[in-house]
Amino acid sequence: MLGSDEVTEFIHNMEPTNHVILFYDSRESKRRILNAYIADGLENEKGALYVCSEETPDQIRESLEASGVDVTENEGSGRLLIKYYDPFYIENGQVNPLKIINKWHGILAEMNRKGLGLRGTGEVSCFFRHGKVRELMRYEYALHRVLPIQMEAICAYSVPTVVNTGNTDMIMPLIRAHGGAIFTTEKGTMVVEPEVIEDYEVEKLLDIKI
Repeated sequence: MLGSDEVTEFIHNMEPTNHVILFYDSRESKRRILNAYIADGLENEKGALYVCSEETPDQIRESLEASGVDVTENEGSGRLLIKYYDPFYIENGQVNPLKIINKWHGILAEMNRKGLGLRGTGEVSCFFRHGKVRELMRYEYALHRVLPIQMEAICAYSVPTVVNTGNTDMIMPLIRAHGGAIFTTEKGTMVVEPEVIEDYEVEKLLDIKI
């Protein structure tokens, strides 16, 4: 397991086209990783987009403020964007992977005009709640292990949501669709290379059956 300094270093060293998946066990662990990721980007000449579905935009704002991010200033300058999943991911009940990717391209262009890069993250529980897991897989595979966009991304997956919706069989394909993987558990945080971790290791790590 990694210490907090090692996790911070991993986040800091993320570069454009890095596509990372985060499996988190609690809201607190999700906030710890994603808030640090967003804050590090804002401190290093990058804009940030947070697409939320487990929490509301206001809850995300409060959480970021509590972790030291000046949300008012960064939103006011256009460096920080916080959007709800509807309509960013799911619009009128439909998911269009290419349209979502085009939205990322548009926001990257907007940040580039400000002289900034882009860090993006999205909570994807909405796809599971709305029965759009197949569309989610198409979206993840369209993004590839190495992003076709000059930005960094962390796709955030709630382990309880994946388990409770009966989709644990999707965990390994999802891991393989990314270039890096972060797992948070009661035991700590681990960063792994998707091509070297096996399903039995994930089962043991997350204490689930795939």
